[in-house]
Amino acid sequence: MPRAIKHKQLGFTLVELVMVIILLGVVGTFSSRFISDNVILYQTSVNQNERLNDARFVLNRMSKELDSAIAFSVTAVSNIPGQMCIQFVPFTAAGQYINNVGGQSSIELIMDPMTRSGSRAVTTFIGLRISVLTTNADDFYITTENASDSIATISTYTASGSQATLDLDEPLDRDSAVSRYFIAENKVQYCLRSSGDAMELSRSEASLTDSVYPLSVLMVDNLSTNSSMTLTTATQFSNAILELSFGFLLRDGSEIKFEHQVVMTNVP
Repeated sequence: MPRAIKHKQLGFTLVELVMVIILLGVVGTFSSRFISDNVILYQTSVNQNERLNDARFVLNRMSKELDSAIAFSVTAVSNIPGQMCIQFVPFTAAGQYINNVGGQSSIELIMDPMTRSGSRAVTTFIGLRISVLTTNADDFYITTENASDSIATISTYTASGSQATLDLDEPLDRDSAVSRYFIAENKVQYCLRSSGDAMELSRSEASLTDSVYPLSVLMVDNLSTNSSMTLTTATQFSNAILELSFGFLLRDGSEIKFEHQVVMTNVP
């Protein structure tokens, strides 16, 4: 009787191939979902970091500029629907003066040499405005000269040691309780306005003699529609306070809320 010859089977059966394909499909489905979730998480994290950097930049910039604002100059402007603005006058130099200035067209200042030799040379004070006890915010923004009895334009400037003598185009009519003066050149405006379904914050700067602000610079966009700037103006016995409430929108529609308070000290 012939011996049966046994052949060794090679390869996979159809059932095995089907099982492998099914397993690979299951593994691929879960893997793709895992990768997709991680990609979304990474993009969200990057977007959050970008918006956090935007928030730090805006809040630090505004806080730094408002630190040098003359408290009584900070005022709210809201004459355009869908827009709220605050404007202020940052001082170039500040300090105390000697003797009385009421009714005088010259003033002697105590001014350290560092102030004069820093970012501003002596000659640049000529043509700038000096304020002594200006309590009406509107007086800072009148573009014509001699419009306020507490603000005058510097016509000449002479420095000697730690003191400086200024000649003014018109006499000042009052004295500060602590002999305080402020010298200013520019005005700054921040505006929060509607932009589609969101809001944006822009900044403008102009000379005190300019009647309008030039084109604004965009500071940040994609802010929530409930973002706001609320100002409490300075009085004789209180500081100016600006409440900032900004909602930074993310790509997924959520927002990061920031609330910040800036105090502008009222120095008479």
